[in-house]
Amino acid sequence: IFEQFILDIIEEAPNPKSVRDGSYLNIPSRMRNKLARPELLQTADLPFTMTQYCVCTDKQWALHSNHIFPETIEDAKRQNFGRCTYYTNYVALAGAITKKSLTRVRNVLRAEFDKLAWVPYTRTDRQ
Repeated sequence: IFEQFILDIIEEAPNPKSVRDGSYLNIPSRMRNKLARPELLQTADLPFTMTQYCVCTDKQWALHSNHIFPETIEDAKRQNFGRCTYYTNYVALAGAITKKSLTRVRNVLRAEFDKLAWVPYTRTDRQ
């Protein structure tokens, strides 16, 4: 699930409004599968030609982790990651295991997540 999460971040990278302008991602499309590894997100050397970012507090980082890997199926339904393969797999797994097992899964995923230097913004500004 975690490896797919990394690939999905790259696959879902934003693009400018004009298709002619290409992608903000500076990884050629033929190289994305090969380069979509956790190490890509473990450095502040962002693979984008243009980006907006903010430095998170520990509490904000935990919120991003909880949005990406939610605690309950109900929380999962409120997220905007439905197109991501990792998310579909995560929700299916969460629905098939006990709450105690999901807590263990989330702890393992969080340990890997905490090794990253950046992730996409996970909250919506819409109310």
